Amino acid sequence: MHANKSNIVLIAVSFVVIFVAGIFLYTYIVSVPKIRKNIAVTRYRRFKRFWRGMYDNLNEKRVIYTLKPLYDDKIDKIETYNLTLNSYDGLRLKGYFSIPYGVAGKKYPGVLLLHGYSSYGTPGWAHFFAMRGYGALSIDLRGHGRSRAVYNPGFPGLMTDGILHVRTFSMVKIIMDSLMSLKFLEHFKKINHKLIFVTGGSMGGGLSLIDAAMDRHVVASAADVPFLSDIPVQMPLAKMGPYMEVKAFLKKHKDDKAAVMRSLYYVDTKHFVNRIKSPVLMGVGLKDEDCPPEGSLAVYKLIKSKKQLFIAKNSGHVVLPGWNEEVFKFFAPYISKSIK
Repeated sequence: MHANKSNIVLIAVSFVVIFVAGIFLYTYIVSVPKIRKNIAVTRYRRFKRFWRGMYDNLNEKRVIYTLKPLYDDKIDKIETYNLTLNSYDGLRLKGYFSIPYGVAGKKYPGVLLLHGYSSYGTPGWAHFFAMRGYGALSIDLRGHGRSRAVYNPGFPGLMTDGILHVRTFSMVKIIMDSLMSLKFLEHFKKINHKLIFVTGGSMGGGLSLIDAAMDRHVVASAADVPFLSDIPVQMPLAKMGPYMEVKAFLKKHKDDKAAVMRSLYYVDTKHFVNRIKSPVLMGVGLKDEDCPPEGSLAVYKLIKSKKQLFIAKNSGHVVLPGWNEEVFKFFAPYISKSIK
């Protein structure tokens, strides 16, 4: 009887040892693909190296621009100019620049205004911010507005132009355009380079986040319904807008999916926002079908700096109701009393 009990105990112990060993082997075998899938980590190192190189190259470039008077608002004392600005690769961008005048030696906070995909900058937008005391640049990014004169893949077309290679990808170049526009503001003699802001919607919203991550001069940013935010989440859910161009491209070029997703990885705000040190305001429309809120909210969670979320429950892909007033309120505390 005693022997039987010993055998039972031995069998039970053996079973436990085999079970534990099995769990260990199973865990190890299952973990192997996860280790092999550490492409994201490797690519992220390349991502940081790539963007560091692009930004260093940008900083070596001189700010080359011309300003031509467009109109003078003598009542509010605001001068608006037509701007031509050389981007990082020499492509000549067009924009509108408005700035108050009338106080000798005064320097103003600067704000970069970034439009959405297939939209454009306007003098009215720049003037609107200048009336609040900013030197405001409303830029036409490449392929948009008046800048289409020198680069024009069209719509559809621009979103997938050069997408098979990171350095030729249109969105990478557009990011560089926005960074060059910030550099203009930082170097303009009547702008206080310690008070630089950036805001925009859709593509401009995504760029606002990226610019805040890349340029340490940015004091605060405001991103409305940001495009390019957690692309693997946003793109499958999108029912309209520029993501549809990528989907159509992939249907025709199925073998190029890896290259396409690699290029999109390099412009995804998700991989930039952990570098943001300045405050961020993000606007999200819960009925947005161009840039679904699931992606924007995921990116918002990744932001480590001071942040504020502005949600419009019944809004889609639009300038959210009351957004501009929220932006002015959000920026105001970061402007000194003397500037106000």
